[in-house]
Amino acid sequence: MARFTFSAGNARVLARAPLYAAGALLARVVPRSPDRWVYGSGIGLGEGALALYDAAVARDGDARVHTWLASTAAERDAARDRGMVSELKRSPRGLWLTLRAGVAVVTHGAGDVNRFGVSGTRLVQLWHGIPLKKLHLDTAAALRLPLVGSLPGAQRLMAALYRRAGAHIALFPVASAVVGARIRSAFGLPADRVLALGEPRDDVLLAGDPATRRRDARARIEAATGPLADGPVVLYAPTWRDGDTDPAVPSDDEWTRIAAWCAETGATLLIRSHPLGAGSYAAGPSLGHGRIRLIGSELVADATPLLPAVDLVITDYSSIAFDAAIAEVPSVFFAPDVPNYLARRGLYVPYAEFTGGTHVTTWAAALERAGQVLAGGDVARDARAHAAWLRDEHVERHEGRATERVLDAIDALLAGRPVTVPRPAIAPAVTIDAISLDADALTLSGSSAMSIAALELVGARQVLPSTVASDGPDGRFRAVIPLVVERWGHGGLAPVSGSYRLRVTPADGTRATSRASVTAAAVAGIRTALMRADVAADAGGIVVTIAPPLDDDERGRGAQRRLEAAYRRTSPQPENAVMFESFYAQTAACNPLALDRAIAERLPEVTRYWSVVDHSVAVPEGAIAVVEGSREWWRVRGAARLIVVNDWMRKRWKPRAHQSVLQTWHGTMLKRLALDRDGVGLRTRIAVRRESRRWSALLAQNDYAADIFRRAYAFSGPIWVEGYPRDDTLITGDRASVRARLGLAPGQRAVLYAPTWRDDAHDLVDYLDLPSVAPELTAATGVDHVVLVRGHSRTLRGGADRRAPGLIDVTTYPDFSDLLLAADVIVTDYSSIMFDAVTTSAPLVLFTPDLTRYREELRGFYFDVTADFPGPVVAERAGLMTELARGRDGAHPDAMVFERRRAEWRARFAPLDDGRASARVVDRLMAAGMLG
Repeated sequence: MARFTFSAGNARVLARAPLYAAGALLARVVPRSPDRWVYGSGIGLGEGALALYDAAVARDGDARVHTWLASTAAERDAARDRGMVSELKRSPRGLWLTLRAGVAVVTHGAGDVNRFGVSGTRLVQLWHGIPLKKLHLDTAAALRLPLVGSLPGAQRLMAALYRRAGAHIALFPVASAVVGARIRSAFGLPADRVLALGEPRDDVLLAGDPATRRRDARARIEAATGPLADGPVVLYAPTWRDGDTDPAVPSDDEWTRIAAWCAETGATLLIRSHPLGAGSYAAGPSLGHGRIRLIGSELVADATPLLPAVDLVITDYSSIAFDAAIAEVPSVFFAPDVPNYLARRGLYVPYAEFTGGTHVTTWAAALERAGQVLAGGDVARDARAHAAWLRDEHVERHEGRATERVLDAIDALLAGRPVTVPRPAIAPAVTIDAISLDADALTLSGSSAMSIAALELVGARQVLPSTVASDGPDGRFRAVIPLVVERWGHGGLAPVSGSYRLRVTPADGTRATSRASVTAAAVAGIRTALMRADVAADAGGIVVTIAPPLDDDERGRGAQRRLEAAYRRTSPQPENAVMFESFYAQTAACNPLALDRAIAERLPEVTRYWSVVDHSVAVPEGAIAVVEGSREWWRVRGAARLIVVNDWMRKRWKPRAHQSVLQTWHGTMLKRLALDRDGVGLRTRIAVRRESRRWSALLAQNDYAADIFRRAYAFSGPIWVEGYPRDDTLITGDRASVRARLGLAPGQRAVLYAPTWRDDAHDLVDYLDLPSVAPELTAATGVDHVVLVRGHSRTLRGGADRRAPGLIDVTTYPDFSDLLLAADVIVTDYSSIMFDAVTTSAPLVLFTPDLTRYREELRGFYFDVTADFPGPVVAERAGLMTELARGRDGAHPDAMVFERRRAEWRARFAPLDDGRASARVVDRLMAAGMLG
């Protein structure tokens, strides 16, 4: 089976740089003809390029020369057998034809034709499916390089090359504006090149009547694999994993179970492994008695035309689920590697949204659900309803004329006319005909044919609700969405910076949708003391963008370079002030927050500033928020007498004679840090030493951490071992008020799940299927459960909140110690919170689903945490659920062992977490002359 990786492909792109340059020079002298078109597809003879070729030839006759450029002699011969004009793309003739072509039509990239001859042609980039997986510029996975991939600038270089390749694209047809937003982002394209004309590849799913489509598709399958038995046809089509082995390849026992299931249901299982994947499904057909068949790309290049004959699709992250939905075929979502896949590749929507929250992780569960769908009933109805939602949310037209529209668009480009995009044929949820934006709210007016249960702006980390009122007859409504909000008990805040998309929830219980028709005139953006806000019709609906309230001359890299230069060359007047920064200004939390409280009480005359990324960050009462990058931020950075941080200061700091820096850090370490990590390069070693030289003093929770800090950061300054100020609240805090702030009801059992981050991931990894945990525990114990999920600070920017009944995402909750105080049981993996949590009475569970990989590939540990952890250690979800269902430690058979270990851990790691750590640190600051 062929194997392909982004890394290897990118290396080949770099190696071919001279050939690209030579091809560009040739393209300058070889005249192109608008009547010569070339076509190609990365899968061979198929996809939208073939549909477009056939339609263009039928329309143009001899007026134009249409040539299919093949990758192999077999593909060329197959094309000629169909009566097509075909040549090998890598031949001199293929290069010449590409250089002469006025139009080049591809489905995977310029390499579908002769990649060295596309400069100057009108490149029509069809795509090979509606993207769920992040593409190109949107995922680090696509920017990898072998050997040199970790060097500075390597990913930026690949991103620049992707943008350069995207610049050749003249037209990128997509199924809808929703899809178009993803494509624009992934390819770096302007909106006028990405047009919702439909996808020619899917016309075959809509042409003619259903009976004819099914008959023709069945004939294609039988021509490839032999006659089909009576009974349902199930297509299993996993996606590829960038060269990694497919984890869903069945074991011998699973193959036996699959064969038995086929016999029980009378189903024929067609296995379509990805043509670029790795891992063999060859063992299956020998067990299936003709009911398990491989239908790889060597038998059928394009699987899309087969779908009308299929009764059910089983897939993971493949875009085939969208194609199946167009064909009104339901899907079962089987993905055994969700956490790793999401971490490495990323998706444009949460996986639970794509699957309707129904994905399974084992073959046994996949077969069970497949049987339920085939049997009819409620499961089948829900699966078909979800398929209809996938189709309607992502495909604007269902009449099967995309090929015709794309040909018309190409003709318009050749003639220099504007391309006309028809209005969507699928009725949108609402029509917005008036928009107003002011400092306090966004107001939308319009009409809807249905009753609206909720209308919201949905961002990655925040949802902005509205009040919706009827505004006259004929479904008129008026929705007001406040833009000054309350968050975690703090009012008067801006929303978290980012993009927010309008979401409409119908009152009839059907799925929420983001599709809206916008006929309102554009409105100007606003800038207030809290934020910048812009609203636009985009991505098939309304998108609101919130940004920090920086002045025009404070925004952008150029402006920041000028402000930094001014900061470095001037000497501001020293100020009796402290500047706090927590987790790169993304929150006001941790040890800096606790010290702010103590300083405010002891030294009220000291001005307290907080560095914040935007005004969604609530700062303590009496403190002053300064937005990172503003002039005032730069001034305070140089003027404040003391700077308190809990992470790296980053490069933008110049030491001043009047300044001191207290580095509090953010936890006792289990994971190896800085210079202690394996394979640390010279650049990192220099950066670590440069960073630690900035610190006047370093705070450690315990002697163990102090010893590691000294070595890992090559720190020669004073280390203050005083306990952690952030843990004072574990002794002195009000548990009931914290639980009320979190929305926990009396009697609810709160499970805090707080995994650490993975160095190769941007978001929290979910090895648990988090939405299912609380309902399962409630059913098992009879006690109402709520899961509080807390992602690491490193996931604040790249991640998104989990949203489900019984699940509260508290990643953005400022004070992590509050969460420890509120929890009834605490689950973590390799996070430092285990050393803080021993100060509480809540039982601890260590969940280690990826222990070997984390220890040996990602980080490594300072000691074997599984050997004497003060609580159960489990590696599988089932084991964790068993432990969580036990109740408190007293019900555990090893309770006495855990209690003894807990006392030992507290003596070693938290001996000074006694409720007075903040006071002791302030005493030391004053004694050292840093405050007072």
